[in-house]
Amino acid sequence: MSENISDALPKVKASEPAPRPAPENVYRVSLANADARARLILRLAGEAGLRRGEIAQISKDDLTRDLMGYSLRVHGKGGKVRTVPLTEPLARVLIDYLGRRYWLFPSPAGGHLTPRHVGKLASKVMPDIWTLHTLRHRFATVTYDGTRDLIVIQQLLGHSSVATTQRYIATPQDRLRQAVAVATVV
Repeated sequence: MSENISDALPKVKASEPAPRPAPENVYRVSLANADARARLILRLAGEAGLRRGEIAQISKDDLTRDLMGYSLRVHGKGGKVRTVPLTEPLARVLIDYLGRRYWLFPSPAGGHLTPRHVGKLASKVMPDIWTLHTLRHRFATVTYDGTRDLIVIQQLLGHSSVATTQRYIATPQDRLRQAVAVATVV
């Protein structure tokens, strides 16, 4: 055929991906089922918002302490580096697990574990459809619920666009109910 018949079809706009935060009970059960290594991997995604590739690359050089507490230098997508503050409890677990090693999660072949392997370790202790990435969505949702600051979450997640960050944050049902209640006339 000399003509492309698909040109006559209507264009369909792709839908925006919906936020998929792992529920709190899934996060807690996964932590309870995990060994120390997998638990730290889960916590870095669920409590610091890191991607599996970012978790895989953590080295002792990435952890710093200043007057405010501990921070982690994160090697993100596209070679972007950002700093993510850590809570004292998470920093202590990371320090203890790191010990004298250079890589937080060393590979038996040398260097650090691959992002794929980090994801597999998490998937072994997480039920059904839940992944490290849904823990990243959990981090964004919980953090937004506590701060209501989209720009801060954008920076913590390492997004270049606020529009991307918005796709990570699920609006809590109680907030939707409160909004509707404001408009209700009795």
